[in-house]
Amino acid sequence: MHMKIINLILCLLTLCAGYIILTVGLGWFWTIGSFENADRINQVLLNLSYSYIAGWIFYLLVSYFPQKQRKKILLPAIQLKIEDLRKQINACVQTFAKDEDWYLIDVITKEQLSQFITNANMYANSYYAQVVGFQQNHLQFLHATKSNVFELIKQILFYKEYLSAEQLLLLEKIHDSTYFHLIKVYEDTPMAQILYSSNRFKEDMVIDLYDVIIHMRNLCKSFK
Repeated sequence: MHMKIINLILCLLTLCAGYIILTVGLGWFWTIGSFENADRINQVLLNLSYSYIAGWIFYLLVSYFPQKQRKKILLPAIQLKIEDLRKQINACVQTFAKDEDWYLIDVITKEQLSQFITNANMYANSYYAQVVGFQQNHLQFLHATKSNVFELIKQILFYKEYLSAEQLLLLEKIHDSTYFHLIKVYEDTPMAQILYSSNRFKEDMVIDLYDVIIHMRNLCKSFK
């Protein structure tokens, strides 16, 4: 909202500067004012307008266009990191599935996610871990995936000056999701088994993980 207001103000100032240059400098329209100080006022306004337009040109040539060019060059690398992040989030769902699907989080509904998780034994072997060559249960696999997600977000934020405010906010929401607090510690004690097998834990996981999935979908859309 604030950026829209700033952009509107800049557009209005640019239009005013352009009008003054066309009016006073080139004489295309009537000059501003008819009183005795009109010529001096018009000259001051003309000088301010020239300075403003020169500042715009300097900004475009020195900052805006070079940064756009750098962003264009770096965009494939950023998108590759985003795709890696999407795969890690997808793996959080894939661990409960019986079939390999690289695009599961793009289409899964909250109800389908709930069926995957509520019917799962958290200490059963992870299907996806077996696919990639590890012997881990669901909780171990999810705990390991959390570290991968955080590392990828850290790498993506290296390019933060080339990301929009919306993209940075989505990355922050993924990083700070309570879902990752649910799986931050792996335990195999009797008390932990009761907790991780409880309906309350699974319901919380469904809600929090689906929020992460939605944020990831929106992040991917922002790069298209």
